[in-house]
Amino acid sequence: MDRRPACKTEEHKGSCKMNAKEIVDLVLREAKRFNVDDAASLASTSDEDMIRFSNNSVTIVKSLSNTVVYVYVATEKRRMLGETSNPTPEGIAKFVESLVKSCRANPPSEDYTPLPKGPFKYSAVPNYDKKMENPEILVELAGEAIDNALSAGAKRVAGSLTAYVDELTMASTGGVEASERGTSILINVRAFADSNASGHGLSCASSLADFDARAAGIIAGEYAKKALNPSTLPEGKYDVIMSPSVAADIFQHVGWAASAFSVESGYSFLADLLGKKVSVENLSIDDVGVVQRGIGGRSFDDEGVPTGRTSIINRGDLKNYLHNSTTARKVFAKTTGNAGLIDPHPWNLEVAAGDSSVEEMIKAVKHGVFVTNNWYTRFQDPRSGAYSTVPRDAAFSIENGAIKNPISSIRISDSIPRQLNNIAAIGKERKWIKWWEVNVPTLSPAVLVKDIPITKAVS
Repeated sequence: MDRRPACKTEEHKGSCKMNAKEIVDLVLREAKRFNVDDAASLASTSDEDMIRFSNNSVTIVKSLSNTVVYVYVATEKRRMLGETSNPTPEGIAKFVESLVKSCRANPPSEDYTPLPKGPFKYSAVPNYDKKMENPEILVELAGEAIDNALSAGAKRVAGSLTAYVDELTMASTGGVEASERGTSILINVRAFADSNASGHGLSCASSLADFDARAAGIIAGEYAKKALNPSTLPEGKYDVIMSPSVAADIFQHVGWAASAFSVESGYSFLADLLGKKVSVENLSIDDVGVVQRGIGGRSFDDEGVPTGRTSIINRGDLKNYLHNSTTARKVFAKTTGNAGLIDPHPWNLEVAAGDSSVEEMIKAVKHGVFVTNNWYTRFQDPRSGAYSTVPRDAAFSIENGAIKNPISSIRISDSIPRQLNNIAAIGKERKWIKWWEVNVPTLSPAVLVKDIPITKAVS
């Protein structure tokens, strides 16, 4: 089959003649000219190669090189953060001058905290695969996913494959100098057995050795074939088995809710619960800066502080919020190495494995649903964790311990705190999940959750 792309494009934005170290050093020199109290700069360079495929053929091969410079300045307890994609000497000088002027127009902030004093030592090394500097194999990998989805039962296959080679360099007036590189590769496969029967498969990794386009194609094709001739499902409460992709979407919001900034801003369903029970006892979730053989990762945060492992939920109890130095000072805590210069956030989430297989979960369900994928998760009330999401692609009804029928056009409307306290089983196999519905790389098992309200989706 001819898989030559219909078009090939190359884009280069923000190209410059300075390297990343020269950029961040120039930012600090320019900031010091204006006598600021604190300044930090991060230069992020990314080489992205993207393959798109549809109707069983590769249609677009696209390469994008991009450099973005993030600059933080503080003076007289006034703070300002900005970014520019014009990292030329003239562009940097003009941007820093403008940022400092804007900063001085701000009122003083009670939140001001001096940047941490370095230098620091970084023991973790982000995942990097030198083989991914050569993108020629990407079209072949996309073809492998397409072929295996078709062999598994699909009639039509579409999706995308994206590979990244990233470098991050930072410097601050606190004496921090740091730099690291990382690689990642992601594929999403949507397979169709007919217009109403589809399946989704994905693979994400930091190295080609851990990446499996073939398996993503097979899973998508098999789900599509099994989803033929779907029926409707009466509205009501069901015991729901969430695949790792769906469960990771829920767990990533636990990570975001654990940000001290989310708590302080009134957007967290974990507010005022530190030290209290927030889930079933067998659930534990950690945030980790770098996970070997995980997805990317960071050895230092945006303040230059070393990242590490922070327990968010340990055996059902909320153990920690995620802090930068500003949020930590306000509650007499220590930074957890999760800056964001304004808002701390999770890096990678690890959900502890349970002791059940998906087959054992199915056998334990008398009246339920197995959801393999979901889109459009939206919160009606972040403070309570009330949300809805649309199961997409293959989903199946379960009756008396066995898969009964494929189903379609359903919506889940529930709250995350209720679900965390109604997990009946956690899978013993885990999978790394990252894609457009899951921004935080999450090592997630499948889970069985009791009594989830399901309604009809309105198309």
